[in-house]
This record gives sequence, C-alpha cells and structure tokens, in this order.
Amino acid sequence: MAENRTTSMSGGRFALVLALSLVAMAGLVVGCGDMAGTATVNQRPIVEFTNVPADQDTFSYAPVVTWKGRDADGFVEHYSYADIIDSTALLDPQYYINFIPEEAWIQTAATSDTVYLLTESGAITQHVFYLKCTDDRDAESVITYRTFYRTNLPPRVPEVKWMFYSDSAYHENSIVPDTLYSLDEPNETWPGLGFNWRSSDPDDRELYRIPLEYRYYLERVPHDTVWEWTARNWTTKQDLVFAGLPTGHYVFSVWARDDGYEVSARPATATFDVYQPSFEQSILLFNCTTENPNARAGFGNIIPGTQIGDLYKMLASDYPDVEYHHYTTSEGMILHKAFLGRFRLVIWFSENAAKTEALFQGKVRDYVRVGGKLWVIGELARQNIISDSTMSLMGSTFAGATGGVTISRTFDAEFTGAVSGVDGLPDLVIDTSKTSSSFREYWNGAFRTFPCLPGIDIMSAGSGAESAYYFKSYTDTASGDVSNDLATVKANIDTIYYPPTPVDCLIKLGRSRVLEVTRVENTTRGITGQVVTLTNNVGSTNQTVVKVSYPYGEPWATTDTVRVDYRFQPYSDNSLRPVGVRYERLVSDEGSTYIVRYRVAVFTFPLYYMDNSQGAVTQMFKSMLNWFFLPYAH
Repeated sequence: MAENRTTSMSGGRFALVLALSLVAMAGLVVGCGDMAGTATVNQRPIVEFTNVPADQDTFSYAPVVTWKGRDADGFVEHYSYADIIDSTALLDPQYYINFIPEEAWIQTAATSDTVYLLTESGAITQHVFYLKCTDDRDAESVITYRTFYRTNLPPRVPEVKWMFYSDSAYHENSIVPDTLYSLDEPNETWPGLGFNWRSSDPDDRELYRIPLEYRYYLERVPHDTVWEWTARNWTTKQDLVFAGLPTGHYVFSVWARDDGYEVSARPATATFDVYQPSFEQSILLFNCTTENPNARAGFGNIIPGTQIGDLYKMLASDYPDVEYHHYTTSEGMILHKAFLGRFRLVIWFSENAAKTEALFQGKVRDYVRVGGKLWVIGELARQNIISDSTMSLMGSTFAGATGGVTISRTFDAEFTGAVSGVDGLPDLVIDTSKTSSSFREYWNGAFRTFPCLPGIDIMSAGSGAESAYYFKSYTDTASGDVSNDLATVKANIDTIYYPPTPVDCLIKLGRSRVLEVTRVENTTRGITGQVVTLTNNVGSTNQTVVKVSYPYGEPWATTDTVRVDYRFQPYSDNSLRPVGVRYERLVSDEGSTYIVRYRVAVFTFPLYYMDNSQGAVTQMFKSMLNWFFLPYAH
C-alpha cells in the first residue's frame, strides 16, 4: 500500500508541473510578440587610489597619481579625473561633486598620470582631486577624491654657453668674445654655430628633479627676430645649432618653465657676432718678419731695408687684388676673422728666426675650416706662426727642429736647399750671397765651409698629405770614404784624461758619425797602430775618439803626424726629411667626384734666402698658387 501511495503522490506532482508548464506555454503563445523577458541589472564599476600621495599631502612638484578600477560584470572602459580649486569644493568636496563642470574632467585609459596642480608663484594652493571610472555599459563609478596642497617657485634663470666651451663657461648673460664664422649648412669641417643651455628649480629635491621646458628665440640686433631659429612651443631640448646666419650682431635668449607652468624671471642671453666669409679678394700677404736694427745680415735675421715684402709682392703680382701687411711685433697686429674671411688665400710668412708670438692660431684654424686657404712659410714656422694643433688640419705634425735659433750652434746650420717631391716644383738652393751662416768641417787636414741656414723645422706628412719639399743638407754630396786624413794625438779630451803610454794612446778625428777606421799610421815614427775602440759623439762637441795600440816603445807624442783611413755616414739625420707639406681636405659628394673643403701648405724654410737668379722661386710660387686656386680635387 505504501508503494501505491507513493506512486499516487508522484503522479499528482507530475500533473501539477505539467499543468503549470502548459499555462506558461499558453502565455508565451498568446504574447509571442513580446519575448524579451526581464533583463539583468548592470553593476556600477569601482575606482580607488592605489598609491601615495596620501590625502592632505603637500607637493612642491607635479606628483604622479595612480589608481585602479574594476567592474564585476564587465570591464572598465576609461578613467576621468578633475583638478578643482573652486572655493566651494575646498569647503565641502562631497557637496561639490554634483557641480563639477563637464569640461574639467580629463579622460584617460591609463591608470596613472602626472598631475600638475597648477599654482601661483610663491603661494600654497589647495586642490581637490576627483576621480571616477566608466565601464563598458557607460555606467560611472562613485566619485572619490583626495585633497592636495601645492607650493611652487619659478625655475632659476637659465644659463647658456657656446657649444665648444667647458661647463665652467655657463652664464646667465654669455658673451662670445670672438667673431663666429657662418656658412649656409654645417659640413665635415664646420660644425655650425651651437649653444647649450641649462636651468634648475628651487623646488628640486635630492630624489626628484623638477622637469623643465624651454623656449628660445634669436634676434638680430636691433630687434629683428629670426623666426627660423625661434621655438614656437615649449621644448625639453637644451641645445641648438644655427646655420645660414648673415653677417651681423645677434642675441640668443632662452626662457625656462617648470611643471607648474611658472616661467623664469628673465631669460638667459648669449651675445655673439657672425661673419659670413665673402672670399672676395684673392691673396693676403701677411708678413710677421721681425726687424732687428742690431742684427748681422746673413745669420737668419732681417735688418732694416731688406726687401722681404717686395719679394712676395713680386711673386704674387699676377693677381691684381693682393693686399700686403707687415707687423714687426705682435703688438698692434690686427687679424680679425672678418678680415681674414675676405681672402681666398692667406700667405703668412716669417723670414727670420726671431720669434713672433702666435696670437692668432685659433683664428687661422677657424678660417681654414670654413673654406679658406692657408700657406705658411718661414724658418721655425712652429714657433713663429702655427702649432701642432693647427698642423692637425692637414694630418701632419712637426717632428722636431734641426736646432734652435741661436746662431752660435753652427753644427745645426746645415740646410742648403729644398729637394722637390712634386712634379712642377723645381729644386731650390740657398743664395750664398745672402747668408754668411756656414758649417765648418775639418777635412783632410784643413777646414772647409758650407753656406747653410740654421733652424729649419722638420715635419712629418700625415695621411693624405703630400710632401712637396725635402731637406737638402750640405752632407748630401759628401763621400763616405776618407783616405789619408789627419788625426791628432790627445792627452786630454773633455773629461777624459788619457796621456799616451808606451803601448797605446787616444787620437781624435775631425769627423762625426765614423763607421770604421781601417788605417792608423804615425808617419813621424813610421809605425802603424791597431784600432782598439771607436767612440762617436764624445763630449760637448761630438768628437770621434779612437784608442790605438802599437808595439812597445816611446809613447806617441801630441806633435806627431798621424794619417787615418776610415769610412763614415755622410748623410745627416735631417737629410731628405719633409720641410714642405701640402694638403687638400676632400669629401665625397656621394658620387664619383670629391669636393675640396680647404687647402693648407706649410714650408718651413724662408724664400728670401733661396736663389731666384734662374727663376726657380718664381716658378715654385706660381705653381703653388695654381694648386691653391684649382677648382677641383688635385
């Protein structure tokens, strides 16, 4: 019976469910035009601050505020925040929520932003920072907020400097003392006219530096703004390179602005002068030969009346617009960049050994780098005219001079001419009528003299440089084998005291760089000695000393006649080393041809003392001018 009751009850429940289902279906059939049913209610998203700054914090900079949002039944579409300084909001932030202007909201997809909290200089400003988010169904979260305080001081006045100066040269008002050359475009040898600037903010902290922005403008005085070099908007860049500036006087000004949009009290300024080289004249002859009324003619010194300038003016006479200047001392010497930039070629020469201070090496170097041409000529060119840094223009350096300027050092006076290293340049020899400087050499029992010049610099040719001339020494024609030369028996040679003994003695030769002695004969005694030792460069006069042994007997006497056969190195160390180098700076035009940026030549020997009786100096000079003014790569 229990089973029957259970079955009966189950059947009743089934009938009830079936009846309800039929009713529901009937309702659906009747209302088949409205099948939407009841929709699920969208849940609002939630947003919250996730980091410091905390509520009521005070800042002297623009803080980075971060947040996060979430949506239980979707996702957050974007965030919005508003920085409010309205007095009503400050009194009651919660009440003001309903009055936040729509345009005050800043929309972002990010979960952080730098909030500038703008304020007035020197003031403490209260801000209410409101935050909300919006989900994918356009539902907005409850608005949350924090109160912040902002203090702000304007950035310091910027400092500016010329780009090649060190950091110690930064100043609020910088003045570039020298004129600056200007070309239309920077190139491999002219980097442009550049300035760097910087500033800082009093609100900086050890772990935080206020980000600064700058605006700048260039003004050609008086009051002519160069708009091409003016920043229309604020920028974080801190350097600028100008090009194409016409000749004139300029003021470059730079303002600074901090993250609160406070601007520096005044701008930094850089004042400078610009000259765009015209190269309108052909040649400047710049004579810095020192005049010495007490000098002896022929010893590398120029006395009043010597026609050095006339020689160069004659050599350059094919050009009608040559300009000549002679400065006997550094005082009063005028060599402005604007003056140099008028000439296509500057020939700077010093025809004596007296030193002229090289006050203008930097000006000459800058002149060359903007396309000028330079020819340096004269004795001791390194000391008189240019330096190794100037020589770097042509990939060359000075390897040292043959001697100093002191004429008593006659063993340094061995330059007799220049041997050509380039087709079209003739060999040059000194004019013996213009110099009494000479080298005295003991040869076969007598002294002979060689007219020479002292103090000619030796150079080394760098990569791409062309050795135009080589040092010609009086030794170039000497023979290395000597027979029956005279030698002297010595008891004392400088610091060596070695009197003759019955078995050996010292003899001195009138020659240096001796390689081998093959015969030593005392003709007074009819005895042939044997060489024990051979020593070159003994004492202050670089003597050659030979120790000789002989059979036991009377010591050789200083009055004995001694004949010697020997072999020596006839060429000096200076022989055939460069004394004239020329160089052209070439750059590729990205094709098969090359552009000449500049040409430089340095001759370390004077032209006045070279023999021009057959026109050799004139031929050399004209050939060099043709090379300088050649319009294409050589």
